[in-house]
Amino acid sequence: MKRHNPFIALSSAAMSLPVFAASQPVETTVSLKASTYKEDDISSQAVISGANSRYDIDIGQFRLVAPVGSNWSIEAGYAQETMSGASPWATLLGVNGDQSLIMSGATIRDSRSAADLTLIHYSEDRSISLGLAHSDEDDYEAKAITLGGEWEFNNKLSTLSLGFSYSTDDLSPVDAVAFGRILEAEKRTRSMSVGYSRVINKVSAISSTLNITQHDGYLSDPYKLRDVRPDERTEWALSLRYRRFFDNRNAALHLDYRYFNDDWGIDSHTIYSAWYQSIGARFQIAPNIRLYSQREADFYLAVDNFSLPRTTAQSSDFRLSGYGAWSLGLKAIFRADTWDVTLSYDQYSADESKGLSASDTEHPALLDFQLTSIGFNFRF
Repeated sequence: MKRHNPFIALSSAAMSLPVFAASQPVETTVSLKASTYKEDDISSQAVISGANSRYDIDIGQFRLVAPVGSNWSIEAGYAQETMSGASPWATLLGVNGDQSLIMSGATIRDSRSAADLTLIHYSEDRSISLGLAHSDEDDYEAKAITLGGEWEFNNKLSTLSLGFSYSTDDLSPVDAVAFGRILEAEKRTRSMSVGYSRVINKVSAISSTLNITQHDGYLSDPYKLRDVRPDERTEWALSLRYRRFFDNRNAALHLDYRYFNDDWGIDSHTIYSAWYQSIGARFQIAPNIRLYSQREADFYLAVDNFSLPRTTAQSSDFRLSGYGAWSLGLKAIFRADTWDVTLSYDQYSADESKGLSASDTEHPALLDFQLTSIGFNFRF
């Protein structure tokens, strides 16, 4: 038995984001990346039935960026993911009054392939991009089209960006008849973004982006025993970024902040910081930290209430609860003349105590995971 995985869902959402290109690339770049994502098991004491193991995902990615003639460039990407593990079906009240989980078996097996293609046209002070993307799984297919543009002004010290995207997702849950799930459904997503970036001086720059996204259609989780969500969702997100180079230390500071809000009652804060330290001419290390806090959705319930009508919104999905999270990462980069290699490791942990607006009780399915990656870039 399987359920749509949150890591895959995030990857699918990323495909629908507009692509911007400030200036035409002067060389062709081929990128290869392999990643391993592993979630920690849930405590066996919190599981009533099913497996307590979580997802393991292996990801392979390919990307090509190449100039075409004097005014065009092309970007193409392909990703392949394979996953296995178990996922929560329902949250019930345990014998001791604690939240307990009904889990699927550990036999979930799925694969996902994703491809995208973007064509970009450049002129003296602007660029226009058009992109297509497609993602396919056993039970899920997503298609997206994106349109983006950038305009440079103020002697190329300032840039205005606009982007639009539209995507359609088709769901066809497995074992639908046996478990009373929907046979098929569709959801649609429309997104608009506007961004502004400015070079402050020779060592620092800032940027900000506002995103507005609307979803409609089937937005519930078909693999849960009781999960009823509104069929519309509007999201707003504001991102702020600051970059500063320290010449005396041969290092750079990255600071990011993101505020998210939607009409389901969720709002969240994300703070990210990284320090890129160069060691010699070719080597660089970059430790980073990410802090996250989220308020629960209006219809979030700590345990599923099966006495409510099926038309009443409710969800015990841990991703809709109030919680906080942190992640620590380390990246190492080696650059040669025509290629570079990057190694990275990230450790993520979530719990109720880390959040500013936590739920009354901590959901037992909150994630802890590790992500390890190696990537190569070849330039010619």
